[in-house]
Amino acid sequence: MSKKILVVGGGISGLSAACALKNRGFEVLLLEAKPRLGGVINTVSENGFRAESGSNSVMVHSQKTLDFIKSLGLESRVENSSAVSKKRFFAKNGRICEVPMSPLKMLFSRLFSFAGKLRMLGDLRKPPHPSDADPSVADFTRYRLGEEALDYGMNPFMAGIYGGNPEKLSARHAFPPFWNLEQKYGSIIKGAGKARKEKAAAGNFFKPVMISFKDGLNELVDALAKKLSQNAVCSARIASIDYESGGWRVCWTTDSSEDCDVFDEMVLAVPAKDLKSLPLPFTLSKMFEPLDSIEYAPVISYTMGFKRSDISHKLDGFGALIPEKESKFRILGALFVSSVFGGRAPDGGATITCYVGGMRRPELFNYSDGQIRKIVLEDLRGLVGLRGEPVFERIFRWKNAIPQYNVGYGEKLEAIAEIEKEFPTVKLLGAYRGGVGVSNCIENAAAIAEKMNP
Repeated sequence: MSKKILVVGGGISGLSAACALKNRGFEVLLLEAKPRLGGVINTVSENGFRAESGSNSVMVHSQKTLDFIKSLGLESRVENSSAVSKKRFFAKNGRICEVPMSPLKMLFSRLFSFAGKLRMLGDLRKPPHPSDADPSVADFTRYRLGEEALDYGMNPFMAGIYGGNPEKLSARHAFPPFWNLEQKYGSIIKGAGKARKEKAAAGNFFKPVMISFKDGLNELVDALAKKLSQNAVCSARIASIDYESGGWRVCWTTDSSEDCDVFDEMVLAVPAKDLKSLPLPFTLSKMFEPLDSIEYAPVISYTMGFKRSDISHKLDGFGALIPEKESKFRILGALFVSSVFGGRAPDGGATITCYVGGMRRPELFNYSDGQIRKIVLEDLRGLVGLRGEPVFERIFRWKNAIPQYNVGYGEKLEAIAEIEKEFPTVKLLGAYRGGVGVSNCIENAAAIAEKMNP
């Protein structure tokens, strides 16, 4: 007889875990408190324009994610990002400037001064941090590459990933690629070249790829929901969770029913801040207290559709991120949605998604829709030469959008490990552990399913 597993939370992490567990032959039930599955992922379409409520794409770093998508029957629905999306922009002196993605482009880039470029070469002679150090992203970047690299490189980059503050984010936890290059090779610049050669020598030729789906990311949610079929319950309010005779007795209610069942194991796939609201036994609930202090960035996603003729910029890239020093702008960045994927705007139209708030300007989250609209339009007029008004608009607000992997985050991970050691039939899963991207969530969910014994 197969084990019964309860998954709490129907975001991308919980959905992926439930499907992976079902594929392995477990008896699975997923409970989601909200009326729909998918969490922050949702796609809205109107008159040829398309808006995503959360992430606009999936950055795939390994074959595992593509294999998972294939198992859902979505292989033919995958859409790769356009070639033009490889170009990125950061703002400088009130204008957007192409980010140099090669040594030659770096040499002629106006994003950094000549002195700033020379300072970056200091990375070649700087000794690595002690292996047990935990510098902030800001301190790490200043030390290795200099202040300019922080202000007009890492600062906007961290805003794009975490909506975060590099003075608080941990280099080793929030941006492990740079940290690992320094630790293994003693230099980011030298390490990048050596790592590519070692990867090729090992026969690993997988290149990261950015994808979505022909009708948007909601196709992924729909496929997961279909796979689960009768194994998911929405609008489920958990009334009690008790440990009885080696299993977890869980009772929940919906608008039309009350149910209880006993499960061999539980996967808690809710945001860290929501763990304390679960009616868990006191001993387990007490162990969650260190996770309650994990910060989350509040983010507003505002998508607007325009007549293409109302925008003077070519929109020939992925989008533009805003360094904090560029105080003229108040948004975190703008994504040129219709340049990245097809079907995001009708002929003669253009779709742009702007992100507002984050840890840089958290107070903006409390602004009215009208105030946010005014900020976005003002910034787009200066950023891409916008004229006229939008013909399509959608705003989405996420108070706890992105967990912040701040300095000292290792203590949070140790607390998670201790919980799972004390309660081996409980697994914790979510963007607060192992990466904040959609692909990270999918692969972490699959990894947890693989570790469970039938």
